[in-house]
Amino acid sequence: MRMRALPIAGVGLVAGGLLDLILRQLTRLPLAQWAGADAGGTPMLSVVAVVAGAGLLLASAAPRARASRTAAVLAACFAAGIAAQLQLGARLQSDGFYYFAFTRSLWFDHDVDLTNDYALLGLDDAQHQFLLEPTVTGYAQSAWAIGPAIAWAPFFGAGHLAATALAAGGRDIKTDGTSFPYRQAVCLGGLFYGLLGLWLAYRLARRSCDARAATLAVVAVGLGSFVLWYLVREPTMSHSVSMAAVAAFTLTWTRIRSRDDWRSLVLLGLAGGVMVIMRWQNAIVLVLPSLLFLRQPRRFALFGLGVFAGTLPQMLTWHALYGAWITQPPVSPRMFWMHPQLIDVLWSSRSGLFATSPALYLAALGLLPLWKRHRALAAAGLLTFALMAWTNAAVEDWWAGASYGGRRFDSLIPFLVPALAAAIVVSQRAIARRPAAMAAILLGLLVVWNVSLMAVARGGTYRIGQIVSFADLGAAQATTLHGWFGHPWSMPANLGFAWRNGVAPERFDLLRPNRFLGDPTRPYGRVDVGAGDEVYVGAGWYGPERDGDITFRWAEDRADVLVPLDHAAPLLVQLQLRSFDYEGAPPQRISIDINGHVIEGPEIEGIWQRVELATSAGWWQAGINRVSLRFTRATRPSDVGGQDGRRLAAAVDFVRIQVDDRR
Repeated sequence: MRMRALPIAGVGLVAGGLLDLILRQLTRLPLAQWAGADAGGTPMLSVVAVVAGAGLLLASAAPRARASRTAAVLAACFAAGIAAQLQLGARLQSDGFYYFAFTRSLWFDHDVDLTNDYALLGLDDAQHQFLLEPTVTGYAQSAWAIGPAIAWAPFFGAGHLAATALAAGGRDIKTDGTSFPYRQAVCLGGLFYGLLGLWLAYRLARRSCDARAATLAVVAVGLGSFVLWYLVREPTMSHSVSMAAVAAFTLTWTRIRSRDDWRSLVLLGLAGGVMVIMRWQNAIVLVLPSLLFLRQPRRFALFGLGVFAGTLPQMLTWHALYGAWITQPPVSPRMFWMHPQLIDVLWSSRSGLFATSPALYLAALGLLPLWKRHRALAAAGLLTFALMAWTNAAVEDWWAGASYGGRRFDSLIPFLVPALAAAIVVSQRAIARRPAAMAAILLGLLVVWNVSLMAVARGGTYRIGQIVSFADLGAAQATTLHGWFGHPWSMPANLGFAWRNGVAPERFDLLRPNRFLGDPTRPYGRVDVGAGDEVYVGAGWYGPERDGDITFRWAEDRADVLVPLDHAAPLLVQLQLRSFDYEGAPPQRISIDINGHVIEGPEIEGIWQRVELATSAGWWQAGINRVSLRFTRATRPSDVGGQDGRRLAAAVDFVRIQVDDRR
């Protein structure tokens, strides 16, 4: 009887805890208040109840009862995820509004004309007027896929029930699909699909690795990358449903790719089509299966039939909006296929995939050992990674706007989990064979810690023998190490950048993503001297000052500027500056040295003026360009009746470059 009571108690704890958390998310009221109590405790009590219930279920489940054990673990993760969403204030935001508009329109209006939906959601202001420009069919614009809206429908329905119940209870809650129960329901949907995607990725890893390695891999990727953010902070983006759809397709492909019956092939294609309508980039995942099926026309046709059926909702949406079955909406970001920013999208400080998610860096390296364990999965992962990186790097906003990490790489997660599992297996074997090497690495890290502490002490930040905050000391050590090696997860890109341009690796963080001419739509660049210019200015400058609305620095007779360029081009160099003048001052002239090429400029006066000089493309180079402003004189004000002892040549407001279209 005692053993039978365990699973019953476990189910009760899990069900009660989850119901309380879901109600808190949907209605902002705990289960206890719905039952008539005055208070309902904290969400953490419900999380504890679910975890305890899951523990009872795990303890009472038979070793082979895989489904029960999986359900218990996922229930505990779901509970923890809801609590995190409540704590972090997860809500409908960013691109989530555009997918949500489809969900609301389908549910209430039974169409895809989003004109009224945009207005109801507050997307009819000046910032969003581009969406309201009528299409050829008279509908509002949309560049977003229909798939997430369909996937969210069951959760939206739960939100409708919650809103209706609140309204019936006398609360001022709209039941038109716009109030918070609907929006928070989609947050639950994002968490659900994200966990589903991670579980399917775990199942993929189990096809080539043991359970321990697969578990470590999925935990590392789920908690150690951008995935976590889009589960608990911004779950209304499309990344969770996209990851789940890719994982479902890939798992299906690995299981039935060798079958020849028509049902399996159509089912596989259907899964692929559904994957594509979640995010259009997911079509990349279809490349390898399609190429393999090309040699067998019958299998390719059946697979293609399934893909067609799966993508039909998107084609119907396009046809309703734009009158074409397949199109690229005009409000989509532009693609520069021949100008991809590959280094940036992977290693830069501006949401670079590896630089911001080190766990995925290790996972990507694991694609190589995965090749020996599951060649088809590794091949699909490598090809998907290459094509996905090129595609994301070619997007107009390759940094993905206000993005946490490399979120547009969500399609890679189902491949990176088994890859990381393979890397873990290889690492375990390497450590077992060479334990002394691992000990040497750990001891080496302690040596580096001590050397960096010595450098901090030598520089005076750490005063030997005095009381110090270890937080401040650690920050100083981290700054020192960063100056030596740069960000470790930007290697080898930052080391190559430093070697090519003769700068410290730390400069990569700011100079590489801030380089000029990197955006094809912006053929110019500007150093606003005196305002956020620290990364650009070199020797010969004094501190920032202000003259009314103008920020500037005083320059000596030679002042250096670092100008990072994406590529060489004929450029106009524009400066706004004024000379340091005094009674009887001789004329002041400027010349500019660009990587050793000197161009003479005009005479400048003591009032703000603009100078423009034309330069040849051969003077410039991709990477860091050293530009020196040279002046014919620099005078100390103290030598001409003033008090200032600095050597002043000119005050400089900005240095600007622009592509010279005349050449």
